[in-house]
Amino acid sequence: MEDSDRKRNLADALSRTDSLIDRFSDILKGDLSGQEHPKRDFTATANRIIDGPTKVKALPQAQASHALQVQVTPQTQTTRMDGFNARPSATASTMRVKDDERLHMSFNSLLQDCQNCRRCGLCKGRKNVVFGSGNVERPIVMIVGEGPGEEEDIMGQPFVGKAGKYLDSWLSPISLSRDNIYITNIVKCRPPQNRDPHPEEKTACYPFLQQQIEIIHPQAILCLGKHASNFLTGQLDATMGAMHGRFYFFDGIPVICTYHPAAVLRNLALKRPVWEDLKKLARYLGLPIQGRSK
Repeated sequence: MEDSDRKRNLADALSRTDSLIDRFSDILKGDLSGQEHPKRDFTATANRIIDGPTKVKALPQAQASHALQVQVTPQTQTTRMDGFNARPSATASTMRVKDDERLHMSFNSLLQDCQNCRRCGLCKGRKNVVFGSGNVERPIVMIVGEGPGEEEDIMGQPFVGKAGKYLDSWLSPISLSRDNIYITNIVKCRPPQNRDPHPEEKTACYPFLQQQIEIIHPQAILCLGKHASNFLTGQLDATMGAMHGRFYFFDGIPVICTYHPAAVLRNLALKRPVWEDLKKLARYLGLPIQGRSK
């Protein structure tokens, strides 16, 4: 077995153990709170902790390829570390573009090509290309969102608006900052009125992101929101409820998904699951957890 396979298997086992401990702690606290607990049969509790993996329905391969509308090749199957049980996803594989000139560029050449890009209609309304920002020297985490908003379009930097400021408040409690992460988006130009990116727009931009990941090679990737999560995990038909807090792999790099800061600002009930997801990421990376996110 190769070293990379051993590391992946070890990471898989550690994540499952950590997830099991989290669930055991949360469930047992509630189960031991009743007066009857000294004589309680904990079989039901054990069954709740050690349950089967959540099934995520993925688009059939033919539909997924059609949705991307590019020549793609299935990568090694994306592994999902799901609750107590972990297994390669049976139907989902991360989609990778091939035969694109951008996949052979240096970082500076890629940046220049992106700034001059006119591969989709988003170029017509942009003020600035928002390529990405942060640490490019093996950052701890690469954060991937869906696309720039109005303020990002004006400033040419990702996550500088209200959602970006809220994101900053998520990072410090898990010992992250803009100095040790890199932030980018699935699409590099703002969609009109902040609408969802269209499939052809995501397809046109995807090689930029693919090569950013290849060059920067972060220790882990944090996907914010459904578009980034669907695209990087290959789970094109999955909901955020199914994906958040789960670990996947993209070219051997661990990927965890959580809700987008803008979604949390609209629905504060999502704060708790986001915090649990962030703690999982921190524990996976061995980062100190300091307090909690706001």
